[in-house]
Amino acid sequence: MKRFLILIPAVLLVGAALPSSPGQFRFERFNRSYPEVVPEISPIVQGPLTIQLSAPKSNLTLRNHFLRLEPSPGGSHTAELRVEFQGQGWLVADVDVAGFTGTRLQDRVIVPAQAATLEGRVKVTREPGAYVVTTEQLPKQLRVKIQSGVGTQIVSFCNRVPTLIGDLDCDRLNQALSSAVVPLPPAGESYLLEDADLTPQERQQFESYLAASRGQ
Repeated sequence: MKRFLILIPAVLLVGAALPSSPGQFRFERFNRSYPEVVPEISPIVQGPLTIQLSAPKSNLTLRNHFLRLEPSPGGSHTAELRVEFQGQGWLVADVDVAGFTGTRLQDRVIVPAQAATLEGRVKVTREPGAYVVTTEQLPKQLRVKIQSGVGTQIVSFCNRVPTLIGDLDCDRLNQALSSAVVPLPPAGESYLLEDADLTPQERQQFESYLAASRGQ
């Protein structure tokens, strides 16, 4: 079982005053930087060209977040998470043409300030010192806007020699390289939300919501 904070970077699971509604949460200790949090990026495939992206060195900062939970039948909770984040790191692109190993390009990558909304369903149970959050439904992926010289190099190559690598849409390739598609963890995994991750006020609010949801 993983700590709940591990889910935050992968899903990119907001601090200040707490909302008044019992089902709305901001966890101030979650608003911080997370190093090396992009374990996988989906490859870009266009015609004979395949680009495998990875970010071996990265740092994302969760600037703000807002989590809304609502009780559902069977003890589940529908969840809507709104996040604001930014970051930077190092991007590696392995470019293959028609199945033949091609070129490796590397450059600094910027994740500009942006926002995203994720919807899903979870179950929450209690164990000593922590809450166990089990995902029942999550989006399959999260699209993150990026800026890197790697993309510029690949598109420049596409514009110079399109006839050498088949029928390629360089504008479409440029659009694809302006974002990274990050797969999200599969449903069914459990994460620990430890008491130490919450302030006393946040824990009291979370407990009050769970108690009220059990009574419905």
